[in-house]
Amino acid sequence: MHKKKLTWWISAAMVLLMFTLSGCQAVQGLDLAGAIQNDWAVKSSESKGTLQLEFVPGDTSKLSTEEQKALTALQNVKIELTNVKTQDAQHLSADGTITYSKGTIPFKLATEGTKFILSVEGAKKPIVFDVLGGSNLSFTKLLPAAVQEQFGNKIADIKSAIIGLILANTPNPSNISVTPVTDKVNGESLSLQKAHIELSGTELASLLKKLLSNVLADEAGLKELISQLYDALSPIIEEQIKGGSTDFSLKILSNKQLAVGLVYPPVQDFLKKTAASLDKMIAGDALGEPGILPIQDLFNSKSALQADIYTDADKQVRKQSLALNVPLTNTSSGIAALKLSYVSETWNINKPVTANTINISDGALNVGMDASSIYSLLNNLDKQSLIYKLLKDDLKVTKKEVNLKLNDGASGAESDTPQPFINSDNKTMVPVRFISEKLGAEVGWNGNLQQVTIKDLLTGATIVLKLDSKIASVNGASIELESAATLHNGSTFVPIRFIAEQLGGKVSFNDDTRVVTIKRD
Repeated sequence: MHKKKLTWWISAAMVLLMFTLSGCQAVQGLDLAGAIQNDWAVKSSESKGTLQLEFVPGDTSKLSTEEQKALTALQNVKIELTNVKTQDAQHLSADGTITYSKGTIPFKLATEGTKFILSVEGAKKPIVFDVLGGSNLSFTKLLPAAVQEQFGNKIADIKSAIIGLILANTPNPSNISVTPVTDKVNGESLSLQKAHIELSGTELASLLKKLLSNVLADEAGLKELISQLYDALSPIIEEQIKGGSTDFSLKILSNKQLAVGLVYPPVQDFLKKTAASLDKMIAGDALGEPGILPIQDLFNSKSALQADIYTDADKQVRKQSLALNVPLTNTSSGIAALKLSYVSETWNINKPVTANTINISDGALNVGMDASSIYSLLNNLDKQSLIYKLLKDDLKVTKKEVNLKLNDGASGAESDTPQPFINSDNKTMVPVRFISEKLGAEVGWNGNLQQVTIKDLLTGATIVLKLDSKIASVNGASIELESAATLHNGSTFVPIRFIAEQLGGKVSFNDDTRVVTIKRD
């Protein structure tokens, strides 16, 4: 759950960060907010961009040899997007490369609404994921299934209105200047207005908090945005009603005034929770897991953000350049600072552009935002490919550690997690579903057969266990267990070494704390 929330927060924070680069007031004759809104209202264009992440080395003496190698490998990572073609709000394509110390990984990208389709060198088939998959927007649950399916696409259709609401409630940064320049975009010399913006981490935090506070206070603006979203969704609602749908919520949604009134409170509640979560993030305790990402350091006074935004005479953004420097307070990672830079340029604005497509008729891998998806993704990659080695060996995305306290006879009712116990054979038994899912496997249960099926998403191995039987099947081959799988406190338990080893894990036990630890690399 923490990883899903973290992923969503990273996405949201980066978007909000970009919006704080401009306020609602004109600066030195340049309506920068208007230019940003124009940029998000562009229907079609061609562009290119480069994102670069650099880890500035610090004291690495306390790192293991393996950790030092990983830091060296990932010290400088660059993602380049070329031939970016935006056809409309629903369709975009790009050619790209990921370059780091060990080589370059080519890929192609295409979008269909909120779905991203990725064809990467080393993948057996294209990868499909929905960018709203991890958003967990609770208020969308009020909508009928047919409307929920189109929600993300309709959000894209009204993105200019969303940006307008945000920009109208964004205060100006204190340090912003505008100068006329002549610069090249796609090889063509243009007369442009260059807005230069500088922010410290503390000012960035203040602007983000003020932005959310202003949006929450702007009841009229928020309701107008919901009204525009309703207008975008209304054809779907009408189609469902005409089709004979008996979903009661459709009848409610057929009344625009009632629908807007019903949706507004949960949207406002979502924004309040977002604001509260931002406060915790700035304070450093948003996730209760300090050190995962330097979120608190981002909002530190020593962090610095600089941005240059170039606009033409038509108030269209033609070039952007962003540089973020975040010194780290946690030096145990061996990293002194993070540096992030991004540059892009755009041309053929609102001219006919046709996006390329990626063929998925022969099959594709659909992945979500849950933690186990990374294992499915890796299983879809050639193990000799550079992308597999980047994810598995350098980023170590599969590295897991599961800790469970041994239950010495207590019922375990005080814990939401089933606890290990030692059975009559003096073998440590662990909850098979909990352990398997933590180590990246899917678990199925057949009540008629009293049978558990475990699918290792990383290796593709299939394990079948039957209650009260010492014989298990691994990829069709029979294996004898130390003890039979058994039902305990409503959960299926199996010998710890069997399930850990079959899923590529190693087991250790701390006598002092009575904690069983399973590690998987």
